[in-house]
This record gives sequence, C-alpha cells and structure tokens, in this order.
Amino acid sequence: MIPHGRPTLDLTGVAERAGVSLSTWRRQHHDAFATAVQPLPGSARPLLYDAAQVEAHLAGKPLPLLPAESHPEDLLTDAEVGQVAGLSASTVRSDAVNGLIEPGIERHGRRWWTRAQAEARASRPTQYKGRTPGAKDKQPRTVRPNPHLADVAVQLAEAATGRLAPVTAAELAERFEVSVRTAERLLSQARALLAQA
Repeated sequence: MIPHGRPTLDLTGVAERAGVSLSTWRRQHHDAFATAVQPLPGSARPLLYDAAQVEAHLAGKPLPLLPAESHPEDLLTDAEVGQVAGLSASTVRSDAVNGLIEPGIERHGRRWWTRAQAEARASRPTQYKGRTPGAKDKQPRTVRPNPHLADVAVQLAEAATGRLAPVTAAELAERFEVSVRTAERLLSQARALLAQA
C-alpha cells in the first residue's frame, strides 16, 4: 500500500538519493538500510520505500511515522484490492481489463487502485458466469446434433455396401471446412447412429 500523498522510491531511487550506483548501494549500504527502513506494506517486485523515511535515514534523523489511518486515496496492489473486495488478485486484474473496476494507475512498473475503488468493487455483487450455486434447474444442457451427421451416416452405409469409397476424416474435414479432429468426432457419431438403427 502507498499511503495517500506520500512519494515512494524503489531501490534504484534510494541509491540515486544516496548519490551512489545501485550495485554500490547493495554492496555497501543496503544491509544497514534494510534494518532501519521497512518497505511499504504489501509492496513487492519492486520493494517500495516511503521517500520521507529514506531521506530521514540518509540524513541520520529519526524516521517519520507512516499514517496510521487509512485514506480513500491510498494506493493498493491487486492483492490488497482483492482483500478489501473479497476477490482474488487475478479477478481484480480481469475486472480491470473488462471494465468492472477502474483500470488503475501505473507506478513503479505495476498497477495500483485507490482504496475507494476497492471498496466500490466490494459493494457490487459478484457476477457469476455459470450456474448459480444451489440452482434448482438441474436439466441437462441440450446438445444440438451436427447438421452433417445424417449425411455422413448415409455415406458410411453406402461405403459399407461397397457403392462408395471408404469415408475418411481428412475428406470430411476438407468438405465441411472443419478440423480433422472435428471430422473424426463426426465419423464416430455417425457410426454410433448407424449402430442404433
């Protein structure tokens, strides 16, 4: 979470503030820094630090405290939005793509959403794509027969009597403009139809 109104830095930014390269920072300064300054809660890939705390550490001053109260404009990661809204992080990302939540803003190479957006998503009911749990309509789904099934069955019967050449999946695939796998299924269904007759 990035608290409202607080600038943030990743490790590259911290090294720049210290006036050294990132490799020098990691070699000479990072261990002491990591002991004194904690990354912002929920930040990962990259770890983020409060800029005011970084400046205080570099100046040898006491670290200012982060805000204790939440704010509607706090920035949250997809996982944090999911915790507020009762969703998985992947659902939050999918909702952003599908317009069910704002697309968020990009900062430090990842997407962030405000706490207000997360709470608004939490108040909206979930949209189910399948059968609702506990639904009483247990009727099996109707499957429409393939319109070419009867024609293929006739061809198989003719081929069995020797009046036509054997029917192949490759030939059916080309004729009906379907994949060979679909043509194989069609042949199997036609054979089953003939066996029932």
